[in-house]
Amino acid sequence: MNFKAILRFLNPKSLILRLMAAVSFATVLIFFCFGFYIEYTVKVHFEEMDVYELEIVLKSVKNTLEYANDISTSKTPFSSILSAHPNVFIYLEDKNGEIVYLSHDDGNLISLIIKNRSLKTRKLQVLNDGENYYRILTLPTENSKDIAKIAVGMNINFHQHYIHHFRASLWFATLTACFITVFISFFVIYFGFKPVKTISKKIQEITTERLNTRLSEKHAPKELKSLILSFNKMIENIEDVFERQSNFSADIAHELRTPVSSLITQTQITLNQTRDASEYKEILYSNLEELEQMSRMVNDMLFLSACEREAISKDEIDLAEELAKTVEYFSVLAEEKNVSLVLRGDTFKISGSKDMIKRAVANLISNAIYYAQKNSAISITLLKEKKTLQISNKTQAVISKENIDRIFDRFYRIDSDRNRKSGGSGIGLAIVKSIMKVHKYKIHAAFHEGVITFTINFDTL
Repeated sequence: MNFKAILRFLNPKSLILRLMAAVSFATVLIFFCFGFYIEYTVKVHFEEMDVYELEIVLKSVKNTLEYANDISTSKTPFSSILSAHPNVFIYLEDKNGEIVYLSHDDGNLISLIIKNRSLKTRKLQVLNDGENYYRILTLPTENSKDIAKIAVGMNINFHQHYIHHFRASLWFATLTACFITVFISFFVIYFGFKPVKTISKKIQEITTERLNTRLSEKHAPKELKSLILSFNKMIENIEDVFERQSNFSADIAHELRTPVSSLITQTQITLNQTRDASEYKEILYSNLEELEQMSRMVNDMLFLSACEREAISKDEIDLAEELAKTVEYFSVLAEEKNVSLVLRGDTFKISGSKDMIKRAVANLISNAIYYAQKNSAISITLLKEKKTLQISNKTQAVISKENIDRIFDRFYRIDSDRNRKSGGSGIGLAIVKSIMKVHKYKIHAAFHEGVITFTINFDTL
């Protein structure tokens, strides 16, 4: 890891830094809470032990006072108690605040107790004189001996020293654990994001000239494989669109070049010499035919573009009814071509844009008429069970298996001369393909023994 990499890593906008900060904060917070809890439980444990012992001593002192004759001059009444609890001292005080009995004096013990003479209720407290710590349990009381206050306590220096040492060790261990955890988190997160950085670097290499680049999922973590697959699918779609757009630009330039060149050449020849009105009229008619052809081509391209980007309406369409209208419309053209249109099968309803579906069916039937053999029949069959439409016709053209899928490409022609004479723009089947795609319907073509069949599957499941 070089210096520049560290600077990039420490960028406040870095996702890695934010993750590491979050993990580190959570880790430190957990360790500190755990440390406070451990320290608290140790303190509580010592306090409970001391209180338990002091309560036993306090109870014994009260019982002794009930039967003792004189406790002011002798330690005898409490000798058994003190021998059983050598670390405990006993303090008695009368109603006037005078010390009646003190088992032993440990430094400033008397002065510490005197400071609490105003105590009226039972209280457990920790007192210290700067050097020694005492846990004292006091109890105001009244008996025949005029004892006003009983105090029992113990020196807890050992506990305090242990707690101080334990606290220092605990927080040192906590800080060390926090540092190690943050350090490990840094490397885990940094190297955990390394595949993401690799993918990001690979993505940056993708340009319009390198749309064929794909991300490899071979060594990628399981969590990133779905992302890589989605990205590759997106790039594949972009490459397909880019390639189709590039081909479309080249094809449209090629298709427009011929009629434009023809118009320019014909106009130049016409202007070279003076001609009579009938010749000018004939040339204008010829130019008009070329311009109408170009107009149809432009309109088809605009419609095709609209099919690929616009949302479709959802109409309920009776397919047999629409087919009957389309067959009736093309019947005259079919008679001129010496072919017949045969509609058969049971109707079913589909959902989609009525105008687009009519345009697609019309393009298929029109295409079938143009390419059908003379004195042949064009079969239009509805298969209700499979929710499909088939349009078949015999044709003199021969289509190889390699080119059958290209039949839906823009400006692809089985027979260029015949298609141009018929007035076709070369994108009729491309429009059909786009309409089916936007409706999520499927269409495919098959050629067998001189018969070409277009099949549309209207079942989107």
